[in-house]
Amino acid sequence: MICREQDGAIVMVKQHDHGKLAGELAIGFKEQHVPTEGRREEVLWAVAQHDRGWIDLDETPFWNDAEQAPYTFIDFPVVPKLTFYKRGLDEIEEHTPYGALLCSLHFERLIKIAGLDYPELTLYQEHEEERRARIHRELEASKPIGEDELYYDARLLEFCDDLSLYLALNEPGCPKSEEHPWWREGFSGTEDFSFTSGRVITAEWQDKSTLMLEPFPFEKTLEVAFMLRRVQKSEIAKKGIARAYSETPEEECRIVLTARNNI
Repeated sequence: MICREQDGAIVMVKQHDHGKLAGELAIGFKEQHVPTEGRREEVLWAVAQHDRGWIDLDETPFWNDAEQAPYTFIDFPVVPKLTFYKRGLDEIEEHTPYGALLCSLHFERLIKIAGLDYPELTLYQEHEEERRARIHRELEASKPIGEDELYYDARLLEFCDDLSLYLALNEPGCPKSEEHPWWREGFSGTEDFSFTSGRVITAEWQDKSTLMLEPFPFEKTLEVAFMLRRVQKSEIAKKGIARAYSETPEEECRIVLTARNNI
């Protein structure tokens, strides 16, 4: 679950909904900078499905007693999180081995950034190294990975994941000083895209429904939407997180992504 606090409520977004939003962003990405041959449909599907391991976990949120808040994708207990990561990757591999390779590398990067150190994590990483090596061997025999193909696709997944998280973790229209700290200086890795000329893509809210990006990474102005729930803390205190969440109606958040020079 992706969570942020706002005016006596906890705004909650399901991980898989965030993943599907990332997939929409990948579809709208500048086509001249997306590989035209090979595995485009597989990549787009994998970007949209990369967090499918969270589908069952997010049906009923769990309460973190130590933090007096719902568990999120950041602090969810490691052992069950890794179990569902693996389950999601297994399901992705059934559909596209290349997509599983891409998503496995993505999770490996996130684990290294988090700096976690658990015995179970070592076992998970060893299993995923074996998965990636096997997929590499299978693809080499059937459809070899092109030069720089995997590197580019990994950057695409990283950026779409980051921008989707940005939209879920920030209150639309908030000033830069109140943004989530992960992206105040821009989206790391985006300087590798050729259209950025070595610059990092940055974001700034124009208002509560419009986000400006520079350099602009999409073919055209893009409107996206995702579902969220604003669960009142008072309802959590009375009913518990599971019931309060289930009784809170979903609402749609719509955001227009535009280039800064379009304003």
